[in-house]
Amino acid sequence: MSPYIVYFNNIHSILRYFLLIFTLIVVVQSLMGMLGKKEFAKTNRKMALFMMISCDLQLLAGLAVYYFNGHILMLKKGMAFETHASRFYTIEHPIGMILAIVLVHMGYNVTKKIIDSAPKFKRLFWFSFIALVIFIAQTPWPGKKDVGRPLFPSMSSVSTTTTAASKG
Repeated sequence: MSPYIVYFNNIHSILRYFLLIFTLIVVVQSLMGMLGKKEFAKTNRKMALFMMISCDLQLLAGLAVYYFNGHILMLKKGMAFETHASRFYTIEHPIGMILAIVLVHMGYNVTKKIIDSAPKFKRLFWFSFIALVIFIAQTPWPGKKDVGRPLFPSMSSVSTTTTAASKG
């Protein structure tokens, strides 16, 4: 296992909170704008931009974890479906998160369009709300069977499941 995995795991674990906070703020702002029939402001667009940036940083850290943790090797050797944990970290988690990040990008693109505020808030709300649901569902929270991780990473050790790829 690569020595970089500790750093990328910790970065990936900490960034999830920024991603969740920005996404929650965008969902609440969009809902309030939609229900309150407010004008779409520059601050709304900036918050959606921060949400998108945090998603992109999380994706980059996640791709590094995916590479250094040996998940690509597991896919090549056909070991991705051997256990629930390997299937989750090799297939389910990455696909779910990439789908959610695509939704975030679609939502941000709506903020750049020259349309009325009501449809802009509505589209941004639904894109970011569905992304938030996927983020929450695909995060390995503590207590999640076989795949749970601690809320905060230990800076001195890796809190990842041992993969068959790193054994062999």
